Amino acid sequence: MFLKSALAPFRTAVTDMENTLAPFLALNQPRFDPEAIPARRRVLTRQRKLLSNILRWRKYTGDLFGIGQLATRLVENCVLPIAESGWEVGGEECVQKVGYSLLLLKLN
Repeated sequence: MFLKSALAPFRTAVTDMENTLAPFLALNQPRFDPEAIPARRRVLTRQRKLLSNILRWRKYTGDLFGIGQLATRLVENCVLPIAESGWEVGGEECVQKVGYSLLLLKLN
């Protein structure tokens, strides 16, 4: 029960991020905003931190309670769309770090 209750905030964070991003991802041509680059980097940094915490909990829980699926949802629905929209301004670097984290998880 403890592990299941500890995973609830992770699920909430991923779901909230998906709901927050949905209207912005629906726009095909967002206007240029010079403040978007630092904001994108901050969001990607927070998402990487959330992913690393999810992966740490996954070491303890295994694939119980769908934590692996939650990590997949976070990467596919939150990190990749943001990174792809700003590939040249930090998105590529973030995806490389996320890939490295996932690779380390496979090796351990």
